[in-house]
Amino acid sequence: YMRSVWSQVRGLRIGRRVASELSKLVSEEYVDLMLEEWGGGKPALQVYLRDGGGIRLGDLGDGVQMLVAAMLLTELVKPRMLLWDDVESHMNPRALVWTADWLASLAKNGIQIIVSTHSLEATRLIAESCEEANVDYSIQLLKLEKGVLESKKMKLEDVEKSLNAGVDVRLAEVLL
Repeated sequence: YMRSVWSQVRGLRIGRRVASELSKLVSEEYVDLMLEEWGGGKPALQVYLRDGGGIRLGDLGDGVQMLVAAMLLTELVKPRMLLWDDVESHMNPRALVWTADWLASLAKNGIQIIVSTHSLEATRLIAESCEEANVDYSIQLLKLEKGVLESKKMKLEDVEKSLNAGVDVRLAEVLL
């Protein structure tokens, strides 16, 4: 898909904005993203460094790749809703903190954000980022059994109270 819309990405300077944001997560200063041939004539995204060097995005790790894809597509498509399954997958702690803040900023700008996670750390980080950004949020505890979906709406303080009582909400089907 990126190959088919790359001229738009370049024309709108989306690669530059994403590279600049990505620099906040790493110890390098990225200035742009480019789609270039990489071995065998296959195109690959490259992040360009201030000194002119480049790194293939595929060499930066799966978490960074997913984040870059989400950022590029969000900038390009300007969706009203963002769905992200297993948001913490392959994320280092610094990237997860940054992602939580980014998601809260998108929500503050009117984009509905729906993420799934089994990670209490990711749940806390995203909820805290939403609270700091003064964004309304809910944590949905879900259970699917025999085709019936049950849910319970929670806030971070509800999750923390359960944990302090020795109840892991991820295992607490009694709460539903």
